[in-house]
Amino acid sequence: MKKLFLFLAAFSFLAVSTVRAEVYGFDKAHSNVGFTVRHALAPVNGEFKDFDGTIKFDDKKPEAAKINVTIQTASISTDNEMRDKHLQSPDFFDAEKYPTLTFKSTGVETAGDKKYKVTGDLTIHGVTKSVVLDVDYLGKDTMMGMDIAGFTASTKIDRRDFGLVWGQDKLTGAGNLIVANDVNINLNISLMTKASLEKMKKMMNKKKEEPKEAPTEAPKAN
Repeated sequence: MKKLFLFLAAFSFLAVSTVRAEVYGFDKAHSNVGFTVRHALAPVNGEFKDFDGTIKFDDKKPEAAKINVTIQTASISTDNEMRDKHLQSPDFFDAEKYPTLTFKSTGVETAGDKKYKVTGDLTIHGVTKSVVLDVDYLGKDTMMGMDIAGFTASTKIDRRDFGLVWGQDKLTGAGNLIVANDVNINLNISLMTKASLEKMKKMMNKKKEEPKEAPTEAPKAN
């Protein structure tokens, strides 16, 4: 009986400890998947506008977090249509052949108060490399009945590692002033629990379905 009690107590503890992890999705209206790369002598900012994924996170056990994100390559935007089309072309991302970029976490380490090192597999242009994100956890709260959480993250990659070699000398691999090799990735992430995202979706759909009030006619002059 004592063994059974200990087993049930241990099982209850494990059950309680595992249900704390929430599954979050992106609040896209308040999130940004951005990057900065030097063009000529000045840095140029860009972003990917279409992305989705899930983050399983418990602030009591951050090392157990799981991240899975998919980004649509063709959604790249630098506020310049001609440049965006060039970036979508085979010279760079080749969006038609490689329609998505992905990130899947493989490990999380604590690096300070609410700071983490998140290691994961980043796939760009059909090439997968391990990268480390420096992550700051901004906390979680409830806003307008929605459970939310916030993060920022950053890392630096060499575009050549992913086969993005436009502008390189074919013999030496050296770059030039047109596009730098180093790309800084900067993420501002607002999350909602899956339940809150569904709640928000229903609220928005209901709002769209509500009949609009007919405009009030101005009184006719006599």
